[in-house]
Amino acid sequence: MLQALVLALLLAAPPSPLEVGFRQWSRDDCKALVRGSDMYCQSGDCKALLRGNDIYCDSDDCKAVLRKQDIYCKSDDCKAVLRKQDIYCKSDDCRAYIRKQDMYCSTGTCRAVLRANDSYCE
Repeated sequence: MLQALVLALLLAAPPSPLEVGFRQWSRDDCKALVRGSDMYCQSGDCKALLRGNDIYCDSDDCKAVLRKQDIYCKSDDCKAVLRKQDIYCKSDDCRAYIRKQDMYCSTGTCRAVLRANDSYCE
């Protein structure tokens, strides 16, 4: 019984900030993702990722990440994040998220999420 509960909680957990590299986040969305608090969210995608519930999603990429199903992806960055394969990346931020290396970041948002430090949020 306890194992089933733990498994359910793990499956319901929202994606980590390292799995959200498919879009440029606003300053407040960036802050929300880094702080793990959706009270800062400006977009439905931000809220959806933090709440682990795709009814809030503004984009199909958001839906794809939450459902772990790249058939919903509208961008190649989304596909790259889900397949954990940076050959699909169209942005350096995408590459940075997948390689977990902020030297590839093009934006402060990318750096903020990778460093778990919202002082970089643009």
